[in-house]
Amino acid sequence: MVETQRRWLTSAVSDFGASCKAMLAGPGWPEFAIRAPLEKLLQTAGAQYALQDVLWHTETPLPDLGVRPDYAVEVHGAIIGYVEIKRPGQSVDPSKFTGRNKEQWERLRDLPNLLYTNGTEWRLFRHGAPVGDPVTFEADLEQAGAALKVVSPDAFHSLLQTFLHWYPEEIRQVSVLVRRIAPLCRLLRAAVLEQLEAERRAAADGARQRDLRFTGLMGDWRKLLFPTADDATFADGYAQAVTFALLLARTEDLRLTDTGLHEIGRRLDDGHALMGKALQLLTDNVTENFEVTLDLLVRVIDAVRWESIRKGRRDAYLHLYESFLEVYDEQLRQESGSYYTPREVVEEMVRLTEDVLRTRLERPQGYASQDVRIVDPAMGTGTYLHAIIEHVAEWAEQHTGPGAVPEAVSGLARRLVGFELQMGPYAVAELRTSDLLKRHRAAQPKEGLQLYVTDTLDNPYVAEESLASTYGVISESRKRANQVKATTPVTVVIGNPPYGLAPL
Repeated sequence: MVETQRRWLTSAVSDFGASCKAMLAGPGWPEFAIRAPLEKLLQTAGAQYALQDVLWHTETPLPDLGVRPDYAVEVHGAIIGYVEIKRPGQSVDPSKFTGRNKEQWERLRDLPNLLYTNGTEWRLFRHGAPVGDPVTFEADLEQAGAALKVVSPDAFHSLLQTFLHWYPEEIRQVSVLVRRIAPLCRLLRAAVLEQLEAERRAAADGARQRDLRFTGLMGDWRKLLFPTADDATFADGYAQAVTFALLLARTEDLRLTDTGLHEIGRRLDDGHALMGKALQLLTDNVTENFEVTLDLLVRVIDAVRWESIRKGRRDAYLHLYESFLEVYDEQLRQESGSYYTPREVVEEMVRLTEDVLRTRLERPQGYASQDVRIVDPAMGTGTYLHAIIEHVAEWAEQHTGPGAVPEAVSGLARRLVGFELQMGPYAVAELRTSDLLKRHRAAQPKEGLQLYVTDTLDNPYVAEESLASTYGVISESRKRANQVKATTPVTVVIGNPPYGLAPL
């Protein structure tokens, strides 16, 4: 460390020691006594590292984790990490934690940038793994005062700089993406539930209807898509819709950190109108409770590098949603029946169905026949529809030549329909389908892909709800889904219904 850095750090630690000694002599709890000195120390470090706007959010709730870290630290308007303070003398080594501290650590360790300190020992963790060695100070906080010194100034300088300059690491593998994104999606879901409960209490106390933003949003969401959705279903749909809309934006190479969420949604309209509009509607009026979690989610997803994830893989998204649910909510995966169907099973079902088209329904071209319409009523991430696209591409190449593939696949895309109940797998199906059409140089239908977020078993003849024009894209999607259910002559119904449903 250069001498000027050593001087400011030595001075900052000395000031920290003097302030801690004075505060600890008072009547307050020890861990609270060292908070103000800690804030000053990190603000001084931020100024030295050209980070002039280091801010603190105290007792930031992470409802799904059931804990409130002492601080969420904001730099340049973005949350960069969390700080958990223990009383002086108490261990900050997770291997020695017991009882409540152990339980707290098990809930916090998934965070991407977490600093533990008791004032004289400092440990930095990323996703539960230690970063560097622990840093210790030489003396007791209650006694040392201005004489307090750090054992290794270089190590402490590195720890502070690493913590305050955190930026999400680039994500180049699906397995890493899932581990990084699913916990943040859980936090967002919990924030929605907490907000709905807070608005319910506010309504009981006479709050104005216009101030109950999420209650109104949930009501509109029910009218548009899911009439029977309870709070938990809405919160889950909200969190997954926002998370996967942002992932879709990255597949289109849209940068997220310097772009507002509304603008991201607008840019998604070109190829992913439903998800783009959902992102806008769900985030236009977020409260402060959501800003911390949303900001962290945006920054982490902005680090996703789809070009690396796709490289050398036939289908990089094949297991994405099932793997996501395993981390996000294994119980939800079981209840929703969201399980990957092996490719061998899918391809055999697709082949057998085409045999029926040719031998019994007089369609010698199988799925490539222009009057064959195919519906997957429980689309999931689109595995059956994508297998049919590959099947038609292969058939066209064998029977007509490689030049016929784009036109054959483009024609098929106008006759494929998929219904899906959950926003997450719907988004994955949409991005997989878009990728597949691009791979075969096929054009998307002018009216868009016929993939819909809807309950296949809903009555298509119910009267349409009248909602504000801002919901137009979602209203139109529901209307088109109902038209397909009510009037489209379907030739093939193929798919794997959710395992959680009893067979009909």
